[in-house]
Amino acid sequence: MELSYIDQPLPKIDKRLFLIVPLITLGASFALWQFPVYFVGLAIVVLFVTGVYNLPELGIAVLVNGLYLIGFFWRAFQITYLVTPLTVVLCTMGLVHYVLNNGLRWRFGLLPGIVLLIGLMLLVGILYSPLPSEGLVKTGKYLSMNLYIFFATMLFINDINRLKGLLTIIALLGFVTAAISIVYTGYAGIGSITRFSLPAQNPIWFARGLGISLLATLFLLELTKKKLKKFVYIFFISIMLFMIFNAGSRGPFLGLVISLFFYFFVLQRKHFSFLKKSLSILLVFVSLRLSAAIAPEHVWNRMLNLFQGFDVTTFYRLRAFETAKDLFFDNPIKGVGTAGFGHFSILSYPHNIFLEFASELGILGVMTFFILIFYAGYLGIKLLRSKNASALVLNLSKAYLAIFVFSLVNSQFSGAVWGNYELWFSMAGVWTLYSARQNFLRK
Repeated sequence: MELSYIDQPLPKIDKRLFLIVPLITLGASFALWQFPVYFVGLAIVVLFVTGVYNLPELGIAVLVNGLYLIGFFWRAFQITYLVTPLTVVLCTMGLVHYVLNNGLRWRFGLLPGIVLLIGLMLLVGILYSPLPSEGLVKTGKYLSMNLYIFFATMLFINDINRLKGLLTIIALLGFVTAAISIVYTGYAGIGSITRFSLPAQNPIWFARGLGISLLATLFLLELTKKKLKKFVYIFFISIMLFMIFNAGSRGPFLGLVISLFFYFFVLQRKHFSFLKKSLSILLVFVSLRLSAAIAPEHVWNRMLNLFQGFDVTTFYRLRAFETAKDLFFDNPIKGVGTAGFGHFSILSYPHNIFLEFASELGILGVMTFFILIFYAGYLGIKLLRSKNASALVLNLSKAYLAIFVFSLVNSQFSGAVWGNYELWFSMAGVWTLYSARQNFLRK
């Protein structure tokens, strides 16, 4: 059966979004010079509340890729710990508003079931953890971030436009971050930067957020036919590459390189000629080499340490890997309990998501997670092989799969189970696209 509803023209993006981008950039520029941001912050909150009602995907996009950006603005209020719950509340309001107007249509299945099962296993793991209070916090964060983002995205089943809107807003968040970063670099001076990030923000999270925005921008680049838009997208891709490199975060950098190869040589192998793919990859490497030439020398040396030597950070993570492996062999069935790893190591988690599940939840935990990853990848491949899918659905599938690969690589080096919610978001996108097509075919 032909998927005619997918081929219908997409509605235009709410123009208020294009007002928010320069407004936030201007507000951040003032904030960098210690300008009182109280009124600017208030204006942003009002715009966000208004936007989340009309664009419920705005809340999910901010949770996935904008919390550090909001935290940057709210640091003057000294209440950054309220950023996440406030965003969750606003996101829930927008989603409820959407469901009341559009109904609730999702198809439960294996992937959502595994996501819930992992939450249950984390709860059970608290009972025998040597650090039950930390286990409770970890489980709560999983439920309020990973599980929340997964099921919030599932609300958009049968609404392909919303899935497109999610990636569009994520790309725009990257544009805002890139613009602010350029202003800050000019203000602080490139030579004074050790590892670039927005003030009071973690450079790893900063680089991960920009990486997702870059992949979302590639999706927009593929869709547009206008030369001006193509130029704008390529310009911001270059800026984001430069900032990711300057962050000096090797996990996100490696994840981005792998996901770009995956995107051009696997996902786009039929669409791009070999010459076009080679030129695209060459452009990426030239951009990175230019970044290395402009960036401080110590940033380049730090990136090279990933391949030609070990620094203190690498040493501690390798020790954490070894500790997690030993804990798994000593407790192969049930592990040491949720957040129990921190009892046996100076690090609170192993910085590798497979070793984290293995050491804390044993063979049952790591196998459950492996099935989750395998099944999400399997559904993504089925989407790509679909013969009657529209160009939009195929491009959406490629984008969410690219984010899936990027997030999966990142999860091997940083971020606890609850801190890899971008991975759960990408799996939710794949599941939602697959379920939307299946629901239509049953009609």
